[in-house]
Amino acid sequence: MSEGQLANQENYRTEYKEVAATYRFQISLRFIINAFTATIQSALLNTYSQVLQQTPAPGYTIIIPYIGMIMMFAVLIIEQRTISVFQAMIRRGKVLEFNLGLISGHFGWLGDPKVIKPKGWSRFVTHTCGIRLIYTVIFTMWVVISILRFTNQ
Repeated sequence: MSEGQLANQENYRTEYKEVAATYRFQISLRFIINAFTATIQSALLNTYSQVLQQTPAPGYTIIIPYIGMIMMFAVLIIEQRTISVFQAMIRRGKVLEFNLGLISGHFGWLGDPKVIKPKGWSRFVTHTCGIRLIYTVIFTMWVVISILRFTNQ
């Protein structure tokens, strides 16, 4: 190998490490945000419950469901962005593995169609599907609470 090719290989290795670190960070960020979301939503629901017990119920009962819905919408946007970033890291990692001559590398496995888009019932057994289900249920809960608040006045 020439000196230029060796330098390229070293640059590829350095970038590969950074891509792997960014991928791991995005995955951990995803679950940190999920935990944060569960905590905040629980606190909002607890606050809403406490406010309802006061007679007469203050105006907070109107605002809290909307805060919950807005936060769920914001978290969904963050979730989508996180997914797009770690998919970009998989694509870049695959290119780097090719340039480094890595056969059956980590990103090659992660980018496999069987892993990315499983067939049959397996397509529903993913983190993304589970997270979206939880977010949908929480958002729906706030919508129902908001509707009930206005119909029971």
